[in-house]
Amino acid sequence: MSARGLARAWAPALFYMGLIWTVSSLSFDGPIRPPPIHDKLVHFIEYGVLGFLLAHACFRTWPRHHPLRTATLAVVATVLWGWLDEIHQAFVPGRSAEALDLVADSAGAIAGTAARAALARLSRTLPSPPRTAEE
Repeated sequence: MSARGLARAWAPALFYMGLIWTVSSLSFDGPIRPPPIHDKLVHFIEYGVLGFLLAHACFRTWPRHHPLRTATLAVVATVLWGWLDEIHQAFVPGRSAEALDLVADSAGAIAGTAARAALARLSRTLPSPPRTAEE
C-alpha cells in the first residue's frame, strides 16, 4: 500500500483519537454530572466509532491477514486507547478514571469492530458492478 493509501486509511482513526483525548482533557468543575447509564452509553458509542475506524484502517493496511487476527488487533488497540484515556482523565480536574467506563469502552470497541468486519464480509460476498468499456 502506498504512503498516501496508508494516510487515507489511518487519518480518520487518528483524528478521532485526538478528538477523544481533547474532549477528555476538558474539566468538569460544576456539580452537574451525566446520569451513570447515559455516561456508559456515551462511552459505548464513542469507542464503537473508534473501533470501527481502527478496524477499517487495519483491514485496509493488512488485507491479506486473517480477518479475525486483524479485527482482534483493532479491538486491542481501541481498548488500550480507552485504558490510556481513563488514566489521562484521572489527572484532569473534575474527571475520574472508572473501571465501568473501560468496560463500556471495550464493549463499544467489540461492537464497532464487528460492524466493520461484517461490512467487509458483506462487500466480499456481493457481486461486483459490471465494468464499462471506459474503465
